[in-house]
Amino acid sequence: MRRRDVLRGSAALAVSVAVARVGTGTAATRPVAATAPRGALGWSPFTAETRPWTRWWWLGSAVTEDGLARHLRQFADVGFGGVEIQPIYEAQGYEDRVLTYLGDDWLAALDATTRHAGEHGLGVDLTTGSGWTFGGPWISPELSAGRALTEFWELGEGQRLPAPVRTTQPPHPDLLDEELLSRPDLRPPMDPLPEPPLVALVATEKTGGDTVDLTARVGADGTLDWTAPAGHWQLTAVFSGLVLKRVERAGPGGKGLMANYFDAESIQHHLENFGTALGEGPRGIRALFHDSFELERTDWTRDAVAEFARLRGYDLVPHLPEVFGDAGTEDTRSRVLSDVRETFSDLFLERFAQPWTEWSEARGWQTRNQAHGSPAHLLDVYGAADIPETEFLGGQILPIPGLREGAGPAEPPVSLVWRCASSPAHVLGKRLVGAESLTWRDEHFHVSLSQAKPTLDLLFTAGINHVVFHGTAYSPEDAPWPGLAFYAATELQPANPLWGDLPELTGYLTRCQSVLQSGEHDNDVLVYFSQHDLWAETDGGLGDGAEDPELTPDFTWQGTEWMYDHPSGAGAVARELERRGWQFDWVSDRQLAGFRGSRSGVRNDHGHYAVVLVPGTRLMPVETLERLHDLAADGATVVFAGELPSDVPGLADLDARRARLTELTDALRRRPSGRGSYRVGRGRIVVTEAGVSVDDALNTTDARREPIADSGLRVLRRTHDEGRHYFLVNATAERVDDWFPLGTPAVSVGALDALRDTHGRARTRWSRGRLHVRVALDPGESLILRTFARRRLADPVSPVFAPSGRQRAIEGPWTLRFREGGPALPAERTLTELVSWTDLGEAETNFSGTGSYGTSFELSTADAHRTWELDLGDVRECARVRLNGHDLGTAWALPFRLPVGDLLRAGRNVLELDVTNLAANRVRDLARRGELQANYYLRWRTTPPEQWEPMPSGLLGPVRLVESRGR
Repeated sequence: MRRRDVLRGSAALAVSVAVARVGTGTAATRPVAATAPRGALGWSPFTAETRPWTRWWWLGSAVTEDGLARHLRQFADVGFGGVEIQPIYEAQGYEDRVLTYLGDDWLAALDATTRHAGEHGLGVDLTTGSGWTFGGPWISPELSAGRALTEFWELGEGQRLPAPVRTTQPPHPDLLDEELLSRPDLRPPMDPLPEPPLVALVATEKTGGDTVDLTARVGADGTLDWTAPAGHWQLTAVFSGLVLKRVERAGPGGKGLMANYFDAESIQHHLENFGTALGEGPRGIRALFHDSFELERTDWTRDAVAEFARLRGYDLVPHLPEVFGDAGTEDTRSRVLSDVRETFSDLFLERFAQPWTEWSEARGWQTRNQAHGSPAHLLDVYGAADIPETEFLGGQILPIPGLREGAGPAEPPVSLVWRCASSPAHVLGKRLVGAESLTWRDEHFHVSLSQAKPTLDLLFTAGINHVVFHGTAYSPEDAPWPGLAFYAATELQPANPLWGDLPELTGYLTRCQSVLQSGEHDNDVLVYFSQHDLWAETDGGLGDGAEDPELTPDFTWQGTEWMYDHPSGAGAVARELERRGWQFDWVSDRQLAGFRGSRSGVRNDHGHYAVVLVPGTRLMPVETLERLHDLAADGATVVFAGELPSDVPGLADLDARRARLTELTDALRRRPSGRGSYRVGRGRIVVTEAGVSVDDALNTTDARREPIADSGLRVLRRTHDEGRHYFLVNATAERVDDWFPLGTPAVSVGALDALRDTHGRARTRWSRGRLHVRVALDPGESLILRTFARRRLADPVSPVFAPSGRQRAIEGPWTLRFREGGPALPAERTLTELVSWTDLGEAETNFSGTGSYGTSFELSTADAHRTWELDLGDVRECARVRLNGHDLGTAWALPFRLPVGDLLRAGRNVLELDVTNLAANRVRDLARRGELQANYYLRWRTTPPEQWEPMPSGLLGPVRLVESRGR
């Protein structure tokens, strides 16, 4: 098959635009500008990295060189830029083809992959292990993930503990993946485990609160040499136990225990074992990848007590009853828990995240890391990787008529969590921000390209610019349809009927990412993330996201409740910033320490922000408040949304740190200069508790709000050499069509339509001394604006779709011929009205593939010369359109509308469409007949396929010509 040109489209621009320059005075005048040469609106260069990548599951690594070459050629043909190899457990029935992970044959397959990928211009990433989380058969129990095991006894005056101080808790084999419990052959053998060593034994007097460290009085046989004095005593014993969690979804040769992410020896042992097999050189690999962290019940490491003392400055042992029980006051317990969580965060960063990147870079590899789920400050862990990576987990995201309903929020999600990946990239000067994309977007084989686009558009508006699909399974050529698949995936594979139209999506993403990877971010509000307010919560801020609320401290941060219901109110503040069009990034305490202040804002070695915003923080480290004071003293503006911090986190030197905090807050308020504003050195702080809004405070700085956000559009702003790029998305249910100013100066504006691969000069006008640009976007549409601060564009004006209200229905009759797909081709038929294939009969209901529609219609001479758009209505799911024998393009995304240009003629016109549906109905049919080979590696999101309702398919319409009011 000849490789398709996946980066070109044939339709004319169908959205209108209008932009404006915002002046700071009351009578801005039009600037004198040079004329920009034609070509200033072309796309940035396309590379392997500007194209989307895909996660490539090797089930049991049952791959062959011919199969690898075939897949890679197919990937290149549909516009992928690279693959992320993820070796996982084997598929049933293919055990005889397994390649042992890191064995000679497996390494030969890896080399064949990089060789064939290079021939097609594809990049290759590799997981740093088989499956996800570090680990494997080389991780002994002593080096595996730890868990604190606790025992409690009560003694009265004069009593002694009659039994040895030992734990009665077993290891936790229940943490083995339940899908694997029935497969003993998939679990590595394990020798009997040694008895968990005692960390400490502490006695607490329950009425007075006195504590006694009894650890040294426990003999080798566990006997406690201690008689309880007067009072009611509770004994708390903590043992250094093991989680015995296996690596998730590991393949043959990689199955084993998860490494201990808080232990340098464990991580280094894993890396050296991996690196010894791969060798010292890059081996054709761009980056090593680490998936999101699923560290269930991992809450201890063998030197936790010593490291706590080093990092927090006091002894943890007397406070163990507060950490693992309910001893002490609520305030003290909260402070100790915060210190414990911060300690494990530091260890995670020091012993895993940073060393992994340093180790990889020494061997010529970058790192891609998904920090979410980790027991650490996410901003710092994301920032330790070369390519921070977030992910989008499914659900309905757009309340748009005609878009298939699904589980999830009725309103578009805010991007607060995604910004935890993009913000460190911006703050620390990293070019790429990845996103595992379309995970659980819908049930298997149910995800359409029209669902994928708005999902990915929202990621783009949060600063993501490197999409990695989730994903594609390697499937042997002799595997029965639909081939091998993997759970949680969108199943972007050649057996999927939508594969032939996938170049439309990859082409769109490539064009977008070519712009989003160029230039620099233009976020100018730096928002402090109050991690200590979370750490001080009893549940660590997890809320309903806690995996096991009985475990304290719990580090399995899988949910996002901690962001949206942040105790500081950060979620609400950030929601409003996004809604109002302020361009912002999160910043951690550690990252903020690298900034310096000036009258224009704050700057580090990688960029500049106009203002620092602190949203409602209650607990702030003294060092952070000192940094904010110094930034203001050097000329910057710092805005506190709400009150100033009222306390410090943690327990050590509490009185001294509180006194210093009070001294600093008094200094910040010492020189009032207006409502809520205070002079500090050459700069100032603003406290919004005095009735000043965040908007009011930010408007007094050099930060620039984007007024177009008031329309409901999502807005991302970046810089290029001569101006700005704006990425606009309509994630609402209504059309947006108006003239808008932009937040940054411009003398001319270009409109780049990545969906239709067109660009031209935007429609602009001057009003009250400001340049305005018209933006017209239907629900689900997106647009890139390219502004120029000093040069005028000479390109033709982009056409504007502005419906006049005149319509011409195309009613048929329609011929329908099924031409490609299965399980069998239904008979040709004539339709007097457009209905779903599932309404036509059993054969059509079970069919997945492509059906060709044809009809003709008459136009008068006057109508033939009008400016029309072809509106297809509801399409399930993609339609390749020909009008009078000419290719009109492919309608695959909302609003399923194509410009017709000059292809209409007076008299008879012939319309032909090749419509492709989803794979779901054929999969359902296979399951109902008992012929679907859904191995244990594939599970369903909601219900098994034999219980699925048939998915609407085909051209549902109504089909009509819609007149546009000129250009």
